Amino acid sequence: MDGMVLYARLLGGMDLRLGERRLGPLDSARAETVLAYLLLHRDTPQPRQRLAFLLWSGSTEQQAHTNLRKVLHTLRHTLPETDRLLEIGPRSLRWRPGTRLWLDVEHFERALAAGRLEEAVDTYAGDLLAGRYDEWLVPERQRLAGLHLDALEKLADRYRHDRRWPEAVGCAERLVTHDPLREEGHRLLMRLYQASGDRARAVRAYHACATALERELGIEPSPETRALYESLVPGAPARAVGDSSVASAARGETSGTSPFVGREVEKTRLTVLWNAVASGRAELVLVSGEAGVGKTRLVDEVSARLGAVTVRARSYPAEGPVAYGAVTAWLRSPPVAARLSRLDRSHLRELVRLLPELAARVPPPDPLPEPELRRRLFEATGHALLSTGAPLLLVLDDAQWADVQSLRFVHYLLRTAPSARLLVLATARREECDEDHPLVTLTTAVQALGRCTEIELARLDRSETALLAERITGTRLGAADADRLYDDSEGNPLFVVEALRPDAPVAVSHVQAVIAGRLARLSRPAALLAGTAAAIGRAFTADALASASGLAEETFVGALDELWRRGIVRAHGTGAYDFSHGRIRDTAYASLGPPRRRQAHLAIARALEQSGEAAAAALALHYDNAGATAEAVRWYERAAETAQWLHAHKDAARALERALALSDRLPQGPDTARLQLRLLTGLPAPLVACEGYGSDRMLRVHARALRLAGQLGSDPEPPMVWSLALAALTRGDWNRARDFGQRLRARAERDDDPVLWVESDYLLGIAAYWPGHLTQARAHFEAAMRRFRPALRRAHVLRYGQDPELLVRLRLAHTLWLLGHPDDAAHQQALALNATEASRHAYSRATVWVWSAILALDRGDTERIRRCVRLLHDHAGDDEPAQIRLPAQMFAGHLDVLAGRTAAGLARVRAVRDQVVHGPAPAPGVPGVATHLLLEDCAVAGDAETGLRLTDEALTMGRGAELWEAETRRLRATFLAALGARPDEVAVELERALAVARRQRARAFERRIRETLAERLPQHDRIR
Repeated sequence: MDGMVLYARLLGGMDLRLGERRLGPLDSARAETVLAYLLLHRDTPQPRQRLAFLLWSGSTEQQAHTNLRKVLHTLRHTLPETDRLLEIGPRSLRWRPGTRLWLDVEHFERALAAGRLEEAVDTYAGDLLAGRYDEWLVPERQRLAGLHLDALEKLADRYRHDRRWPEAVGCAERLVTHDPLREEGHRLLMRLYQASGDRARAVRAYHACATALERELGIEPSPETRALYESLVPGAPARAVGDSSVASAARGETSGTSPFVGREVEKTRLTVLWNAVASGRAELVLVSGEAGVGKTRLVDEVSARLGAVTVRARSYPAEGPVAYGAVTAWLRSPPVAARLSRLDRSHLRELVRLLPELAARVPPPDPLPEPELRRRLFEATGHALLSTGAPLLLVLDDAQWADVQSLRFVHYLLRTAPSARLLVLATARREECDEDHPLVTLTTAVQALGRCTEIELARLDRSETALLAERITGTRLGAADADRLYDDSEGNPLFVVEALRPDAPVAVSHVQAVIAGRLARLSRPAALLAGTAAAIGRAFTADALASASGLAEETFVGALDELWRRGIVRAHGTGAYDFSHGRIRDTAYASLGPPRRRQAHLAIARALEQSGEAAAAALALHYDNAGATAEAVRWYERAAETAQWLHAHKDAARALERALALSDRLPQGPDTARLQLRLLTGLPAPLVACEGYGSDRMLRVHARALRLAGQLGSDPEPPMVWSLALAALTRGDWNRARDFGQRLRARAERDDDPVLWVESDYLLGIAAYWPGHLTQARAHFEAAMRRFRPALRRAHVLRYGQDPELLVRLRLAHTLWLLGHPDDAAHQQALALNATEASRHAYSRATVWVWSAILALDRGDTERIRRCVRLLHDHAGDDEPAQIRLPAQMFAGHLDVLAGRTAAGLARVRAVRDQVVHGPAPAPGVPGVATHLLLEDCAVAGDAETGLRLTDEALTMGRGAELWEAETRRLRATFLAALGARPDEVAVELERALAVARRQRARAFERRIRETLAERLPQHDRIR
C-alpha cells in the first residue's frame, strides 16, 4: 500500500480506491461522514470530543463518545485498511500524513485557482457527500456548489465567445440541472440556443424554467426571462406581472400540473414508509387506481415533499414493452448517469448492453447465456442505482405497461438488497392486469418478502371535488354548480381539471369529450402537431417532433409553444416533452384520420431513424403503422436480434412472427422466400425458451421452414436442423431425429466444423438412447466427448443453448450404468459434476442435477436424489424452464412418497405426468421419465392396481418410456403377483422383461429381473 495512491472522491458521494481496487462500500452513513471529515481536515489531528459533538450534537457526551467508538469498530470491520489510513489515538484521530492521496475536492479547487475550468467542472461529479445532511457539511457543500456553478457559467461564456456552441450549451445545461431554480442559468441556455440558431430548444428551455419555478415556488419567471421568451415566440400572449389570474392559469396550464387536494391518509402512509426506507429498508409501493384519479400527481406531491433523490421511468402502451426499457430510463436519469463513471469497469461493460453510449469507455461485452447475462446485468444495474449515496425514490409510472425484465429487476433488487435505502414507487391501473400479468407476479413475490404495500386511490368525494374546483378557478362554486360538477365528473380529478380550463367546452358529460373539445379549439398547426406528437406514442424531443411534423421553424415553434401554454404537453425530464396525461394523448391520436395517421407514423419513423434516437422495436412499429412493409420487416428483424441479445425471448418471438406475417405482403419470389427462411431460422431459439420444443407454434415454424428450404433447393441452416432434431426427439420420432442428426453430421463433414461434430454426435446419441439402443448411444456419446474442446464451450452455448460436456457426460454415465459398467458410470458422473462446479451456464448445470437424480433413481440412491432436488430448489430462477422445473417437481413428489407422505407425493408426480403426457412435452424423454417415476412410486406405495394400469400405458406410449421397458415389465410382474395372478403369468412377464433387457444389453436391469425372479418364483428355473 505504501507505494500506491489512494484516490478519494467525496463530490457526489464517497468512493475510495487504492490503485484500481475499490475499497468498501462502508454500508454506514456515519462511517463515511467520519472518513470525509478527516479527509477534509487531514492537516491537523481532530480531537475525539470535537468529532463526537459534531456528529451527535443531540446526544449526551458519554453517548456521543460511545457512538464514535462504534463507528470506528464498524470502519475496521468493513474497511480492513483503516489502521493504515488513520492514526486512531485515545484522544484524537487524524489521516496518516504519509498516505499518498488524490482528493477530488482538493483537485477541484486547485484547478479553479489555476483557471483550468474544464478540468474543474469535470472533477465536480455532484454535491459534497450527496445524501448526507450533517450540519457541518451544509456550509462546505454550499460553498463548493457555488464555485461549481460559477465555473460552469464562466466556461459557458468562454465557449460562447469562441462560438463553440455545443460545448457552451453543455455547460449551461449542467448549470440548469444542478440548480433548476436559478433563472440566470435558464436565460443563458435560452440565449445560447438562440445564438446557435435553435429556436425550438430555446423555447423548450423557457418551458422548463417556467415549469420548475411554478412547481417548486408557485411563481412565474421574471420579466427579464419573460421578455427573452417573447422575443423567441412573438405571438405569445403578454402577461402582466403580479396578475393572480395569470399565476392561476400557469398552475393549471403551463406547468402541466393541477392543484392538489385531499389524499392526506395516502401522503401520511407514504411518509411513514419513506422514513423506514431512509433508515435502511427497501420497499415497493404500488399506487393503483383508474385513469385520471391522480396516481402520478400523488407521487409528484410526495416526492417534492420528501426532497428525495428521485429517478423516474414511464411505460407507454403504444410502443409495447421494450426489454429493460424502464431500467434503461432509470440509468439515463441525471442522478444516476452522473455517477456511472465511478463504477467498476466490469459493471460499466455490462451496462453497455443497455447504454450503447458507454461503448467508448469500455470494451464491448461478450454475448452470454441467459442466466449469466441476467445475473451480471442485474448486479451492475443495482450497483449503478444504489451508488447515488442517498435514499433513493425509484418511480415507475404506468407499470401495467412495463416490460417484464424491468419488473424482474425490481424483484431482484428488493430481494438482494433488503437493507438498501430504496423506495420503489409504481403507479398502475389494476383493471388492466390479469392474474398472469408480470406486475401481479412481482407484487405477489414481494408481498411474500413482506416488502410490498398497495395504496388504492379512490375518486374524490363531493367536498374534495368542490375544493379542487375552487383551487383551479380561484373562486368558490355555488352549491348547484358544485353538485353538477360532481355528478358529471363522479369525483375523477382529471375530468374536473379539464372541465374547468378556460378553453374547455361546456355541458360535456365525460372526460374524453371534454379533452376532444379542448383540442378542437387549438390553432390548425397546433392541432396537427398534437396529432403527430400523439403518434410518437411516448415522450419526445423537440428535434424529433420538428423533423416529423414538416412544419417551418417559425410555425413549429409557435405551435409547440401553444400546446405547452394550453397544458396539452409539459416539459418532461431534461430535454423532452410529454402529454400532460395519457388520456390527452389518446384523444389527440384519435383525432387523426387513417391517412393522416399513416403519414405521421412514416414521418416519425424516418425522423427517428435518421436521429438514431429510437429502439429498433419502436421503428418497426412506426413503419408497420405507416404501411411501409419492407422497412417494417427489416426493423422487426433487428428488434428480434436486440431482444435475443438480451434474452427477451417473448419479445424476440413476437417481432419475428410479425415480420413473417408482413413478409407475405412482399412480392413473392426467391428473395422473399430466403428472407422468410432466415426469419424462421431465428424463431426456434426464443420459442424453445418460451414453450419448449414440442409446442404447436414450433411445429408450424419447422414445417414452413422445411417447405421453403425445399422450394429453394437448399438445406436449412444448422441451428434450424438442430431444432428440428430436438423437436422430433420431443415427439418421440426417433427415426426422424436420426435423419436430422445425419444431416447435421454431413454439414459438419462439409465445413469441418468441430462444434457441429459434437452436436451431431450428441443428437445421434440421444436418438439411440431413448428407444434403448444403448451400445449405439454409448458410441455416439463417447465420440462427442472425444471431439469436445473446452475452448469452444462458449460457441456451443451461444449457438445451441447448452454445454455439451455437462449434458453428454451425464447421459453417458446413465448409459454405462444400464450397460452394466458402474465404475465407468461413476467416473463419467464425477467428471460431469466437477465440470458443473466450474460452469456458469445455469441451464446446463440444472440439467446435470436432473439427470443425476434420474441415475440415482435407477440405482436406488435416495440421498443423491435428495441432494439434487435441494440444488434444483436453491438455484431456481424466476422463470425456470419447464424442462427443469417439472422434473424438479416430480422428484420432490417422489421424496414425499419415500417419506411416507404418500397421497401428496403421488398427486404431485401424477400432476406433472399428466401435463407432459397429455400435452406438449418441454424436452425429449420427459414423458418417459415421468411415467417411470410414477411407476416406481406406485410400487413404493403398494398401489398395484394403479401401477398395473400405468404399465399398460407405458408399454405403448413411446416418447422415452422404451428406455425403461425392461424395468416396466419387471414392475408389471410384481403388480400382477400382488393382485393374485397365477405364477405362470408372472413368470411370462418376467421372461419378456429379461428378453428386453438382453436386447437392449441393459445388464443392470437384467440383474434386477433375476433378483425379482429368485425372490418371487424360486422354484421356477426356466429363466436363465
